[in-house]
Amino acid sequence: MDLLLTEDWDLMADVNGNIAVCVEPYSIAQQVANEIKLFEGEGWYDQSQGTPYFAQILGVNSNLGLIRNLLLARVNRVDQVMHSDIDMYVDNQRVLHGNIFITSTSGETINVVY
Repeated sequence: MDLLLTEDWDLMADVNGNIAVCVEPYSIAQQVANEIKLFEGEGWYDQSQGTPYFAQILGVNSNLGLIRNLLLARVNRVDQVMHSDIDMYVDNQRVLHGNIFITSTSGETINVVY
């Protein structure tokens, strides 16, 4: 069980005013999104979490294949992810967009848009 976060990554309250929680499959999608958004080394309790943006992506001449492989490696580290694939593209403003397709260990298919 995970805390339910808003689009702005803030806590949400449930109907009783308590901190809201989420369950699968949403919790898996939220964990995957967190792993991709988090910069490696910035995790409070586990600094190995996150994507190595500074070390291998930003400020270096990286390619989409490398970025794809780094993101897939991070996604596949999330508990309850059995398999993942990514469809991604760069728009005219050089912003990376895409979809992550996840198969959970329970066999459920989850799509995370980034």
